[in-house]
Amino acid sequence: MAILMAGLVFNGLSAVNSSMDSPKEAAMALAKKAARSEKSDEAAQAYIYYSEAAALQPKNRRYKEKMAVLQTKAARQSKPQPRPDERAATDSADPEKLFSPGIGPEDVFDSMTEREMSQARELKGLPTLQARAGKQDFDLNADPRELFDKVAERFGLQTVFDGDYPTGGARVAFKVDQVDYREALNDLQAATGSFLIPISSRLFMVAKDTQQKRNDLEQTMAIAVPVPQAVTTQELTELAQVIRQTANVEKIAWDTSQARIVMRDRVSRVLPAVALLQQLLAYRPEVMIDLEFVQVASSDLANYGFTVTNSFSGFVLGRLLNNTVSIPSGVTNLLTFGGGRTLIGIGIAQAQAMFNDTYTTSKSLYQTQIRSVAGQAATLHVGEKYPVITGGYFGTASPSQQGQIYSPPPSFTFEDLGLTLKVTPFVHGMGEVTLTLDTSFEVLTGQAINGIPVIGRRNLLSQVRLRTDEWAVIGGLLNTTQARSVSGFLGLANLPLLGYLFRQVSTDQEENNVLIGIRPHLLALPPDQIVSRTLRVGSDARPYTPI
Repeated sequence: MAILMAGLVFNGLSAVNSSMDSPKEAAMALAKKAARSEKSDEAAQAYIYYSEAAALQPKNRRYKEKMAVLQTKAARQSKPQPRPDERAATDSADPEKLFSPGIGPEDVFDSMTEREMSQARELKGLPTLQARAGKQDFDLNADPRELFDKVAERFGLQTVFDGDYPTGGARVAFKVDQVDYREALNDLQAATGSFLIPISSRLFMVAKDTQQKRNDLEQTMAIAVPVPQAVTTQELTELAQVIRQTANVEKIAWDTSQARIVMRDRVSRVLPAVALLQQLLAYRPEVMIDLEFVQVASSDLANYGFTVTNSFSGFVLGRLLNNTVSIPSGVTNLLTFGGGRTLIGIGIAQAQAMFNDTYTTSKSLYQTQIRSVAGQAATLHVGEKYPVITGGYFGTASPSQQGQIYSPPPSFTFEDLGLTLKVTPFVHGMGEVTLTLDTSFEVLTGQAINGIPVIGRRNLLSQVRLRTDEWAVIGGLLNTTQARSVSGFLGLANLPLLGYLFRQVSTDQEENNVLIGIRPHLLALPPDQIVSRTLRVGSDARPYTPI
């Protein structure tokens, strides 16, 4: 850049006579010289002329934008010159170069603060054109450069041309009616075989539409698209294949740590690929499913009847030959024979009547919600995980050569005890949802084989079609127990009517019911209710560049 600034000083003294022309007229004259130099592929000289014009007219943004476009190419064409101290050391042997003045970057550029440097490092958004609103009619016949200049001027835009863009050439007839700036520029690109690169909101560059020019001039961007958690790895892989084959994106990767798809390529490929990916991800309707588990348990225990003794005790009352009868202590009811002169007595217990009834009932309710997308299963487990041994060493362990006894540790897995429900929704428009249900209930049976517990399992497979916000009972687990036992006096308890006085009856009735209720809610529109956007991508040889 030192040679550019040096040229700015010396050419500024010889190009314009400030005493003869006004600053505006001098700047216009310099701009014309810059345009001629640009056509002659002298980017460095054109950059110097635009710099002089911008110095004379600081408020003219067009000169500064032209400088920004030509800066890189001008730096390539210019030859670097050493600093003054370096020139003095290297050119001391050449008398003609001893008097050549040198200007360093610190003599031309202003110093930047830390805040300005940090702002310069921030990534800026993709430049897009902000043209004048409204529609225009065009009926032109001119060369491509003149056509772009006239169309851009009508919409308040400015143009710059690539150094290799042809000058003059065949005239092109351009006639369109009632088009905005996007339609007019797109039609003009197709008519002239050119493509546009937006540089700022008002300035764009025109280049010949060739593969080499697109690789050199079209902007490259990298973008990360977040992926919803509901999408599986297989579905994401298929989406990436669709994007790669449709949009021809050069590089596409998946960031597993943050669930994002990263794409990097030219702007004309990346932007349509992102729009297509977002539409494909939005076509999965989400369903919220309300689940309720109702458990009702009841128990009825009844005992009734009469309790009489069915065993009699005999006691020795005294000696022979008119001895006095002695009644043992603790005997209340004693049946004696012979007027108290017998030697043996029989004890009779008292009879008891009983009637007991115990009735208990309990009800428990469990409510939850699960969320899924159409065609993807969601699983809910209510219960606990129980360790079950799957392998172990139970033989006699022989000692090793060092005298140590080693027994391999057992291996085990965790089984899901309780209720496990797997739901797969399928959406039918706005009104109905089909739910495929796989319900299993696992409990310990209390038995074991070789130390491994036996697990009992009940499984229910069903499918139900419901309207949105409609309840349905999809199934239940029923457990009913009935028991009746009779005990009493042998022989007398079996009499038809009198037997009730000599027997006791116990009844036990238990019921345990579990009902599962389900209700779907539609959270997103199904695919038939979403209007797909049309994407303009152009052909493979000439892709569409967003402007």
